[in-house]
Order: sequence, then C-alpha cells, then structure tokens
Amino acid sequence: MSSTTPSRRDLRRQERKRPGVGMRVARVLAPVVVLAGTAAFVVGAAPGAQAPTGEVAAGADLVTRTLEMASRNASRTPSATTTAGGGPSTSPTATPAASPEPEPAPEPTPEPAPEPAAEPEPAPEPAPAPEPAPEPAPEEAVLAASTSAEASLADQIVEATNAERTAAGLPAFTVSSCATGQAVSRTAVLVAEGRFEHDPLDPILAECGSGTVGENLSLGYPDAASTVEGWMNSQGHRENILRTSFKQIGVGCTEGPDGMLCAQVFLG
Repeated sequence: MSSTTPSRRDLRRQERKRPGVGMRVARVLAPVVVLAGTAAFVVGAAPGAQAPTGEVAAGADLVTRTLEMASRNASRTPSATTTAGGGPSTSPTATPAASPEPEPAPEPTPEPAPEPAAEPEPAPEPAPAPEPAPEPAPEEAVLAASTSAEASLADQIVEATNAERTAAGLPAFTVSSCATGQAVSRTAVLVAEGRFEHDPLDPILAECGSGTVGENLSLGYPDAASTVEGWMNSQGHRENILRTSFKQIGVGCTEGPDGMLCAQVFLG
C-alpha cells in the first residue's frame, strides 16, 4: 500500500480514464452534502467501493471538506438522522425546559394582637350627704313659734264657739278654709297698720262666694275661753255666734304689741 497520497490532479486524470468509476463516486458523494454525519459510512457501503486506494483517499478528502462545510452550517441547519428505510429524518433541536421558579414561601399569618383588658368601671361616688337645714334666725324662730301659737289659739276658739252653739241648741259650724284664710290675712293687716277696726266685708263675699258674711274681733285676751266669753257678753258679737243663717266659720290670730288680735269670719 502506497504511503504517498495522490494529488487532485492525479485523481482527475484517473477519473477521466475510467468514467464508470467516476459516475459511481458521484452517486456516493451526492448524499454526503445532506448526510454529513454519516458520509464515511455511506462511502464504505456503496457499490463499487473497492476503488483503488487513491480513489478512496480522494473521496475521503472530499468528504472531509464537505463535513467542514456542514459543521459551519450547523448553527442554521437542523441535524439529520437516517431512518429505518434509509431516508433522511430531521429532528428539531431540543430546547431545555425552563426550570420552574420556586414558589414563594407563604407569608406568616400575623398573630392577632391581644385585646386590651377592660378597665374596671370606677365605683360610683357616694351621694353627698344632705346639708343640714340652716338654723332660722332669731326673728324667724320667734315668728315660727308665734305662728304655731296663733294657729293653736285659733283652733281652740273654734271649739269654744261650737260649744256655745251646741248649748243654744244650734248645729256646730264647719270650718271653711276660705274663711280661715280671710281671717288670718285681715288680722295681719290690722297689726301691721296698728289698727283695731272692721274693714269692708265685700271682698270676703267675692272671694268665698257666700251669700252672707259676718266678723267678730278681739284684742289682748290671754286664751280662747276668755276670748269667747268676751264675745258672748257683747250683744252684737253674741248674735253672730248664734245666728242660724251662718253655717261656716274661720278664725285667725296675729300677735302684735298689744297681744293677740283674733278675728271670727262667718259664712252663710
């Protein structure tokens, strides 16, 4: 086997001398352009592969050049494989799947803030103790005592008067609040003005709505019994006490500088 590699020129000369062999090599080399990865295998398996050593070497050189061209175009041409029927089959370049992004860790659930403890309601303040009533002034104390004594005397005069009516066979008087109020106010005016006399009786008729009215006055008597006795010893005063047309009575007393001034008011 020769160690010298024939040149291209020698190969072309041999091809021109043996045209049949050149045709077979052309058929073998044609698919090399497409099947660059299996070019050496096709050349070895094609009919007429027992070409002289120089021819085989020339084919190998052409295959090498063709492979170089195929490798330069690899970035633009998909790789081809031989199917079971011998035809070319193009497989798309596998694109690596994108790795899944890690799921974000769940945010920690915030713990609810503890509710503030309810402050105890303050105990209600005790109600202030009622202030003691102010003590009456000396003049007011005297007036209150006098009023109480005056009212008590007036009540006793009513009782003594009804006793006289009962003794005379007459019905007792009923006490009229209107007549009592008129008696008290009239005696207070007389004491305030320093008078001891009868004022007109018409206001009593208008105020109390009665048909008839009468009045008795007394001054300076120490108690109810002496007061009624003094009236019974006077003709005009006695007639008012025993008058059958009078049905109601009211008595009022006011203390003055000369003692108790009392009035009887009769309504009929």
